[in-house]
Amino acid sequence: MAERVYLDWNATTPLRAEAKAAMAAAWELSGNPSSVHSEGRRARRLVEDARDAVAKAVGGRAQDVVFLSGGTEANALALTPGLRRAASAPVRRLLVSAIEHASVLAGGRFSADAISAINVTRAGVIDLDHLRALLVEGPPALVSVMLANNETGAIQPVADAAGLVHAAGGLLHVDAIQAFGKIPFDLASTQADLMTLSAHKIGGPKGTGALVLAADVEGLEAFLRGGGQELGRRAGTENVAGIAGFGAATKAAMAALKADAARVRGLRDRLEHGLRQTPGLLVFSDDVKRLPNTVLFTAPGMKAETAVIGFDLEGVAVSSGSACSSGKVQPSHVLEAMGYRYEVSQGAVRLSLGWSTTETDVDLALKAWRKLADTLLKGERRNTA
Repeated sequence: MAERVYLDWNATTPLRAEAKAAMAAAWELSGNPSSVHSEGRRARRLVEDARDAVAKAVGGRAQDVVFLSGGTEANALALTPGLRRAASAPVRRLLVSAIEHASVLAGGRFSADAISAINVTRAGVIDLDHLRALLVEGPPALVSVMLANNETGAIQPVADAAGLVHAAGGLLHVDAIQAFGKIPFDLASTQADLMTLSAHKIGGPKGTGALVLAADVEGLEAFLRGGGQELGRRAGTENVAGIAGFGAATKAAMAALKADAARVRGLRDRLEHGLRQTPGLLVFSDDVKRLPNTVLFTAPGMKAETAVIGFDLEGVAVSSGSACSSGKVQPSHVLEAMGYRYEVSQGAVRLSLGWSTTETDVDLALKAWRKLADTLLKGERRNTA
């Protein structure tokens, strides 16, 4: 088989060499990290080194990092009724932006009648006026707003949202999973009270994530109870190899962030310029700040499922948006929230780039698109002739 082009980095990333080496070393250890003997302490050291790396990457404290099975579990744990700052009233309801990941839209442990959705603009950015109105309608709220959308790449004004939320006595949860390793941020710049991260979006292993708490957040209740691991916030023997890989990937991603972002942005702009040669092609959220690696586009009459399969047959891996729907190609709830009709949203295709993407990859993707466009859009041109 000819070498393929991978442009689905927002779904998952290749395992970094640093992460692979750290995991291999961890697999050689026999100790349980909760054991007090030498073997256990060696395993514990790997876990704590990774915890320190993740904490430093987002400006938090190591003791406030909780390792979990991935971003979905981290989001679910974050959405806990009763969370509070030390001197504040506990949160009793949940406000989520309409473009959140499914694991946030599910609401965690909040009941359905305690959850409200925050509108977004046509550009895919949360409506701060609507958030302000929702905040005054009830008791203190936990507000969940992602830092960058996984489909459009649109970066959200989380610091502005935090100002509104804190003034109303609430807390802000920021799902930073898609932004981690792509743009600079930390707890201070976002003013987040809780932040979720995932290893496999930055070159770490699948199945490992983290919830990071601000220093004075209290009231987190564990889903899993048992041996008291993770300071009682997530029971079960830690995934030492996965956590070690997460830590190594974090260090590598942070060291290369600035250079990677600049290079990838240039490739993204090259890709978009080529795509826009197709008449009527639309790039979503192109008028707001976006992740440097993400392009979500459609063209008149295009069907996403057909386009994704067509790209795949041409040797290019792309997606139709979120990859967390059991492989289903379906219209985007993000684009629906942005006000796009079904006829438009059903044709959205996402191309996302990463640190090893090359100009050749971009040019091969554009070559595949030109070939596909002649076929996919032929019927539309015929219908409008």
